[in-house]
Amino acid sequence: MDWFDSEIWKRHSCGEYCCAVDPALLLSDAPEPIWPGLMSCDLIPVIGNTSGDWLCVRVDEDNRASEVVQWYHGGGDWIPWGSDIAQAIVFDGFIERISADSPRHAVPAVVPRPSGHAERDDRLLHWAFGHMPDGLAESLNTACDSEQVAACLLNAHVSEVAVHCELILKALCHADVDSLQIAIGADAGAIGRNQLTEWAFDISKIPEKHHQQIVSGQHGMKLVEQDWDSAASHAQAVTMLAPQIAWGWDILGYCEERSGRMNQAIDAYSKAASCSVFTDQSVRLNTHWATDAASKFSIERLRQLDESAIEQSEYLLTVSQAENADRRAAVTDYWKKRAAAHLAAEEVADAYECYMAAGWDLGAGPITVYGEILERVYETASQSGQRARAELAATHLRCLTDRYGI
Repeated sequence: MDWFDSEIWKRHSCGEYCCAVDPALLLSDAPEPIWPGLMSCDLIPVIGNTSGDWLCVRVDEDNRASEVVQWYHGGGDWIPWGSDIAQAIVFDGFIERISADSPRHAVPAVVPRPSGHAERDDRLLHWAFGHMPDGLAESLNTACDSEQVAACLLNAHVSEVAVHCELILKALCHADVDSLQIAIGADAGAIGRNQLTEWAFDISKIPEKHHQQIVSGQHGMKLVEQDWDSAASHAQAVTMLAPQIAWGWDILGYCEERSGRMNQAIDAYSKAASCSVFTDQSVRLNTHWATDAASKFSIERLRQLDESAIEQSEYLLTVSQAENADRRAAVTDYWKKRAAAHLAAEEVADAYECYMAAGWDLGAGPITVYGEILERVYETASQSGQRARAELAATHLRCLTDRYGI
């Protein structure tokens, strides 16, 4: 891999993700950058932002690096940032120009690079452009606005999922809960944060009384019209590019629901329900108002639209019927039983996927539970010929032992 062979990793970027991991550290028994349990065990952290977040390489079933994801330490959420390290670096270099007015997952840990000369002086970005389609660097540097920057990346098929996410945020996420609370004033305390979050997600849900308070009160704010057609288009693209990502299906399902196409909404929500909760970007997209009772936005919407869909699925029943405090344990047990059934049928690769879900569908707890999960992931990966995943699971297990004595 040129990232290591060229030793470009020794250079610091001007972007948020600026500090690469020494490959010698990655080869140690228990690399410090790995967050065992919270970080999915098919991830290798390679570039950090000094705040605990990482750009991670994901290893696939064919023992190859399949994508680079941004992994957020404040909850373990992840989102694809590109098919390789070079794409992720380019996206990091231009995200500020795409998302000027959009909410970020966290305040950047470093001061974002100013446009212009800093981009030209960034050695990591220069290296990354050497792995991009011809002309992309010039197109990006001459783009006049955020829409043109996004279009350049999408047309070049660079970091497409991450770009679509930023464009959905620009289409929908103009209001935030704190601003709504201030604008409503004294009445906000009786409304509740979940209700305010739903209104931030879909401003058409705001009752007329409160709408007037928000726009005309002492601390009034403008409610910018949301572009649900644009959001639907970008969400549709994400479901085709990355069907394992919950937020693409969540937004598509809600767009269908708003348009009265309930069968299509139910289909999208059903697909979202099978995705890991760590792929929902619920805080950024303001969908977490509907996650208290079922952990996933999609399952809560299914409960509202089609209870029979819940009743016909053992998995959905498991999630829906468990109390909030017991839900993660119930879902972990569900996936472990599924894994055992696959092993009995000699379907080892399927058992591997179930053990991964046992750890990273809703997450597992307490942290000690991950000892057995990582052991089973290692065993099934080894038995199914997934050598790289097996070694990586073993490394995560050693990190777990090193940190927590498990």
